[in-house]
Amino acid sequence: MQSGGRHKRFDAFWKKVELKIHRHQAIRNNRFCAWFSRGKANTDQVIHFLEQFAVFSKHFVPIQAKRVARATNLESEKLARHILVNECGVRLGPDKSPENQPFRTEWAHIEWLRETCAPLKLDPERLGNWRTATPPTRRFLVELEKAYGSLDWRLAGGASYGIETWAAWGIGKGEEAESRNFWKQLIIGLKGYNETQRLAYGLEPVPLGFFEHHFELETGHGENVYGELRETFSHPKFDEDKFIEGGRRALDALYIFWDGLNSARKALA
Repeated sequence: MQSGGRHKRFDAFWKKVELKIHRHQAIRNNRFCAWFSRGKANTDQVIHFLEQFAVFSKHFVPIQAKRVARATNLESEKLARHILVNECGVRLGPDKSPENQPFRTEWAHIEWLRETCAPLKLDPERLGNWRTATPPTRRFLVELEKAYGSLDWRLAGGASYGIETWAAWGIGKGEEAESRNFWKQLIIGLKGYNETQRLAYGLEPVPLGFFEHHFELETGHGENVYGELRETFSHPKFDEDKFIEGGRRALDALYIFWDGLNSARKALA
């Protein structure tokens, strides 16, 4: 009876999650990525995107470090640390874990992005530098840190769920659903840019490895996130409203980033 009651409570909570997190405009209405996937971006637009994304990548590291420091149990701490060290340059093994894997500076995600930008002759000092960030990018990172790095584990857990759901959205759900995943949209857009603006003029293309790696990494992750959510829900001090608030706040912050990019690409057209 108690088990049946828990199932009903989770089902009711899941409906709230679907309504208030899964339908967030950062996931369902990313106008920049939808436009970018058309493959019509010019070089100035691609450069601006890559510069802002590099700031996102580098400054996500201290935000993720807060998730490690403020984890409420050993398993959450371990998983947060895995993400952190991979961001910093520890390779993932066949099981997608960094345990017992080597470290190289060039494997750090910000270094990988700098290598990605090399064909465009961008200054590596600018890539990831806070001074390079536009006001929307800065606001996004500040607001994301407040939710994702919150001392309240329920808010932070909701923020983590929101970000993980966004990153894995549509993957493994069929071609049409995957076409709305932001990693997929960026890959398609960069392929189009390379074909029309680089290869057509005999120029070196922008490597896609960084983005393809992340898309592949998210494969199967959506199911894991759902399992983790069920486990979190069973905690005696779990608070549905705070969890959903954390998810929405993280996605609100994320939308600021993409909306800023969408405004900038119009100005650079």
